Order: sequence, then structure tokens, then C-alpha cells
Amino acid sequence: MKRALLILLNIAIYVGIVAGVLFGLPRFLSWYLRTPYPMAAITSGSMWPVLHTGDLVFIEGVGKGDLKMGDVVVWKNPSGFTIHRVVRLGENTLVTKGDANFTEDEPVKYEDVIGRTYQVWGRNARIPYLGRITMYASQR
Repeated sequence: MKRALLILLNIAIYVGIVAGVLFGLPRFLSWYLRTPYPMAAITSGSMWPVLHTGDLVFIEGVGKGDLKMGDVVVWKNPSGFTIHRVVRLGENTLVTKGDANFTEDEPVKYEDVIGRTYQVWGRNARIPYLGRITMYASQR
């Protein structure tokens, strides 16, 4: 009987830890990175070789004045999010382009920008392959 209670207690602790990570981590990242969308999956090869299809990237909230040429930004479009590099900054809009694309995107309003990729030691913070889980789940 005592052994069964100990096993149930261990299971409850593990479930609590997993639930804390699944629900607490996104909330913590939203607070820390100052954005309602702290993570995104790379769903195409447009940013290859810097970002690969299936990578999970972290997004930090930024204002218009914080953006500069070369930043990899995330912006909202009618079909979801686009993650491309800033090639031109204007007064009311910015222009982006995927590193592997031949053409620039249409100008994007600053208010449509969610943020830019979070940098660690000057490189985009990404977790390879973890974004595939999100990609798979969104197909269902």
C-alpha cells in the first residue's frame, strides 16, 4: 500500500512538472521577450541557410526605433506569419526578403511587425527540428 502511494506521488509530481513546462514556459517567454508570440516554427526554406525548415525560433518584441537593416523580423500577414530579413527601412513601412528568395516582399507596416528573432551571442536563437511538431499539429 505504501509503495503504491509512493508511485502515485511520483506520477503526480512528473505530471505537475510537465504541465508547468507546457503551460508556464510560453507565459514566461511572453513576459521575458515582451511579445504575445514568443516562438515560431520555420515552415519554408526562404531563410536558408540561416534558418532551416522545422527550426523553432524565439521572437522578442521590438519597437520601430529598435529595428535595423539585417534584422530577421516576424510580421503578420493574412495567412499567418512571415519571417524574413529587413532590407529597407522607410518612414511608415519596411521591406523584407527571405535570404533564399530572389524578390523582395511587399512593404510591411510597422504595426504588423510582431518582433525580431532573439539573438544569443550574435546568432538567431533556434532549436532545430522542434518546430516540426507545430507544423505537424497545424496540418491536422
